Amino acid sequence: MSVASNLLPANTSGIETDTSGWTAGANTTLSKSTRFYSGAASLGLTATAAGTVTATTSARVAVVAGQEYTAYSYWANVTAAAGRSATVRVDWYAAVSGGSAISSVTSAASSLPNATTWQTPPPILIGTAPVGAQYASVTITCTGLSAGATVVTDQVQFGPPAAVAGNLLPYNTSGAEVSAAGWGAWTNVVVAQSAAAAWEGWHSLLLTSVAAGAMDSGHAPVPVTSGVEYVASVAVRPGVNSSFRADLRWYDGVGVYISQAAVTWSVVADAWTRCTVAGVAPTGAVTARLVLHPIATAAGQTWLCDRMALGLAPTPPGSLLRYNAQSMEIDTSAWTAVSGCTISRTTDAAWEGVASLRIDETGSSGMDATVGMAVPVPVVPRQAYQATPRLRLGAGPAGRTLVTTYSWFNSADELLRAVPVTWSLGSSSGTGWYAPTTSAVAPTGAATLSIAFRIVSTIAGQPAYLDDVQVTPGGLAAVADPVPTSYSASIALQGLTSGGYTYWGLWRQGADGALVPIRGPQNDLTQVTIVGDTTIVEDYEAPLGVQVRYYLKVWTGASYRSVLSDPVTIPEPPSTEIVIKDPGLPARQTTAVVAKGGQPSWTRRARQGVNAVRGRSRPIVISDVRTSREGTMTLVTETAEDLASMWWLLESGNVLLIQWPSLWGERDVYVSVGDVVEAPYIEYAEYTDRSWTIPLTEVDRPIGGATGSAGRTWATVLTEHADAMDLLTSYASWLGVYTGLEGT
Repeated sequence: MSVASNLLPANTSGIETDTSGWTAGANTTLSKSTRFYSGAASLGLTATAAGTVTATTSARVAVVAGQEYTAYSYWANVTAAAGRSATVRVDWYAAVSGGSAISSVTSAASSLPNATTWQTPPPILIGTAPVGAQYASVTITCTGLSAGATVVTDQVQFGPPAAVAGNLLPYNTSGAEVSAAGWGAWTNVVVAQSAAAAWEGWHSLLLTSVAAGAMDSGHAPVPVTSGVEYVASVAVRPGVNSSFRADLRWYDGVGVYISQAAVTWSVVADAWTRCTVAGVAPTGAVTARLVLHPIATAAGQTWLCDRMALGLAPTPPGSLLRYNAQSMEIDTSAWTAVSGCTISRTTDAAWEGVASLRIDETGSSGMDATVGMAVPVPVVPRQAYQATPRLRLGAGPAGRTLVTTYSWFNSADELLRAVPVTWSLGSSSGTGWYAPTTSAVAPTGAATLSIAFRIVSTIAGQPAYLDDVQVTPGGLAAVADPVPTSYSASIALQGLTSGGYTYWGLWRQGADGALVPIRGPQNDLTQVTIVGDTTIVEDYEAPLGVQVRYYLKVWTGASYRSVLSDPVTIPEPPSTEIVIKDPGLPARQTTAVVAKGGQPSWTRRARQGVNAVRGRSRPIVISDVRTSREGTMTLVTETAEDLASMWWLLESGNVLLIQWPSLWGERDVYVSVGDVVEAPYIEYAEYTDRSWTIPLTEVDRPIGGATGSAGRTWATVLTEHADAMDLLTSYASWLGVYTGLEGT
């Protein structure tokens, strides 16, 4: 019995300053008392004549129609007296002041002890704000006072109850704080309210066996949706060691029982055990119940039950894991100890719910502990998946790491690929929980996924705890595809906004592991402000015929995440042809056949001065680094279209990229082109074959961005512009139409 947040102002609730938060009722004088339940003061109510004293909050507080609220206050006699009882009442209003109450709800009367001790449990009410209610007031009342007698009250509370998030059960059904009316005595059981002990609040539900055997108590059915996972739970405190079964029972639209999920728990006398059951609502299910099912060995045995809950399983949208695999609230059946450890369910620590997976190292100090999913989950090829566990470490060395391994299997359960992703856990130990989020992309042919977590450098005797493991589609990923028509790669980036980072960058990784930045519209994509979750990048400078991967990094300051794409190979033209591109204008590119013997013979000229010195036979040579490579290449084109494409590429005078067939052993080269000679290949005018003599000088990779796209088509132009007038007024030339750069 508690409120999630008290809507009454602090002085109204605790009377620490004065009594201004209260208005005295008939026969009542208010005062600030030095007695207190907590704090340093309370509200005194003195009777003018024998009878009843009351007080009402001076200001109404805002409420929401249809929402459940609870109210209570603690009472005590100033002088011991018998026959006094207290209540608390809430009145619902449509306006902040004036007008009549729409309705009201009053607690049951609760007797004050014939002493000066504080009354516990206090009078409690639970009520739902009616339609039209926007405000509420609280009135406290005590009866049975003699003239001049004073009682005190403290910690007056009013607000939404501290209920289990998403609980479909009303608060009183959940905790029996007002009565046991929410539960039925179905089989071999007597149902009552008890104040002997409680998991939350002051009261719990008391089940007493009529005779030996199974017992059943349930609540009114609540609506559910078939195909959706639900979880039900109850805190149980038995009078004897026994077994207790929690049933999640499903019913159709007319209340006919369909099936159930059930878990049997061993419960210990005079100790609270949180018992949980989870299941997916079957086809046809319309309602469900949590049924409490103790097993009695004799008449008169008792079970206290509290904090009953039934609601949607708290798994994220698209979760690949069922609730028990995510949170280990029932058992450890969804996980296995792969190596170096043992696992068990524990309530010693938990991030979500009350339980977690405890991981104990079995080897010597410094060995790693690995746990993995017991059963793989289905996946879709080429989809990114993200895993976010909650991990708490025991004492150990600083700088430990967690390696999350994604193992992808095909439909025949054959391993396709295992992808390890490492997360630095920083300086470890103690009470903090880490959330090391990682992601990977399901390769082509993948049907299922199994995830394992390896804690590097665990310490024997210092357990780790795993909880709230979330595996969902999405997350940070780079998915690369070849684009054969433009001899390029298209890289789809996703999950850029996950983690709340500021920048992203993209690099190409070759076989030697070196990273080369990818050219973007303005400059290299080495630091781009994140403005959306997804984007597509085109790489027109990737080498052909060899595997490359793409390294995506997101970061803020020194904090970052990174992923590496699967390998991709861009097809190359026939082995006698080269590809020539303009890196700044990807639309300008062509292929050409290298004439026999036309491959450049590269020259790297020396830069040196040879100085003869008088009286010496040997000169003094002063030298500098050699020049870059220079050479002449001879190409052959066949058609008029090839001829036009070649000049279209060459006439800009820009630095070009030459990509050789992979079998030639030549590395791709950026070149500046000198005076070009175009000559007929055959001395007959009707033939369009041409021989090209092209002098080359190797230069550095040019700076700047890439304008336009090699994949731009008329369909793109039609999509971008409403009509021909819009098209003509957007571009200054056909080059602008071709590249998509307005004003060009």
